Order: sequence, then C-alpha cells, then structure tokens
Amino acid sequence: MKKLVVFMSVLLTCFFTTGCDFLFDEAHGYRGPIVVTIKTEDGSVPEFPFLIESVYTESCGHSSCGIDSGYRYLKTSYANEPITFPRERLDLLQANAYATILFKVTHPNYHYNVFTRGFAPTDADDPIYVTFTVKPFAEQMNKVAGWAEGPKQDMQKFTPDSREFKEADMMYRQERFNLGQMIARHITLTKTVYLPHFSKRMQQRVIEKYQPIFKAWYYGVPETDCWNKMTCQEHILKPREVEYEGL
Repeated sequence: MKKLVVFMSVLLTCFFTTGCDFLFDEAHGYRGPIVVTIKTEDGSVPEFPFLIESVYTESCGHSSCGIDSGYRYLKTSYANEPITFPRERLDLLQANAYATILFKVTHPNYHYNVFTRGFAPTDADDPIYVTFTVKPFAEQMNKVAGWAEGPKQDMQKFTPDSREFKEADMMYRQERFNLGQMIARHITLTKTVYLPHFSKRMQQRVIEKYQPIFKAWYYGVPETDCWNKMTCQEHILKPREVEYEGL
C-alpha cells in the first residue's frame, strides 16, 4: 500500500513538472533498427538477391483501426548477408505495445513467404536481429504434389462407380489444380513484383536463367487451367488452354 501511495505521488508530480519524461518516453513508440538475414532451407546461396518488403499495419480484430500502414521499405539482400531496416517511430494505438511487422520475401527460385514478427520498443542503439529461412520452390512443388498422392491411392481401393472413388477422384484433381495455380502465381509474382525492382540488365539475366525453368514447371502440370469451379472436374485433365506467356 505504501509503495502504491509513493508511486501515485510521483505520477501526480510528473503531470505538473517536466522532470519525469522517462515515464512517457516517446522513444517507446520506436521500433528498430531491424537486421534481417535470409537463409535457405537447403543451405545454398542463389546467384540473385532476395527482395524483402516490410510493412506494419495496426489492426483491431476483424477490421482496421483506421491507421495507415507504416514501416514500408523495399530492400534487396543476398542469402546470409544481413540487411538493416531503419529505426522508425510507429503510429501505434498504444506506444508500449508490441508492433507486428510483416516481411515479404520474394525470389524466383524460392517459395514466396510472409514472415510475421512482433517487436517491442527498443533503445536507438539496440538493433533487433531476425533470421528468416526460405524453402526452394521445387521442394514446395513436391510438397503440394504429395497432397494428391493420398486420394490417388484411395482411388485404387474402390470401384470406379462407387461414391468413395468419386470423392477420392475429386480430391485428387483438386490438389493437382492447386499445384498448377501455385506455379502460375509464382511466375506472375516473379514477373510483376520481383523483376521490376531491378535494372534492365539484371532483369535480362534473371529471365535468361529462369525462363526455361518456369516453362518446364508450367507445362509439367498441364491439367490445371480450370478457372470455372462449376466445370473444373471436366476440364482439369485437358491440356492447358492458356499458353505460357513467360517472363
């Protein structure tokens, strides 16, 4: 009780003096600097850099709180090479709260990922170190392709005219459709997000290396151009109707 009285006395004194700035230090609203390092799951170091985009958005449950997104930075870094995102005062609803910042990592050879981290207030000279590990896109393709193997094996257990067979067949085709969609999104992401950030010369180098790889991925799953879910099952095993546009 005595400690509470002392604290309240100090607090009241602070309202009428300028001697207790430490209790309401505006620096508590600051986050960073944040030092980001990208590592690869397979331990390889790719020829081209990663594109890293940061963003902070205040949110309240299922809706926005009306505060604009902040901490928007777009940087490039090679694997295992730390890149520093600056110290910045965020417009938080509560200055001392943890701030959730997203880091979007893009690379033509790695699966696109959004890493989310919560950051507490820090002093100006205290950098925060974070490491994000990315998965090769080919491995992600194999993972998604594997999701279709279960339904495919189930189909062998039932007769073609049974309800169980039809359900397994539908699941198999849907997973193959998801795989094709993932490949198409990866190509589009590389074309519209990754490439424009670099010089024309760098873009050409990336295109020359990944154009044949992307084309093989695209046509490696031909039964996926099925935008209309109503006719998806009857079209899903047909060759692609949309030609590969390339990078």
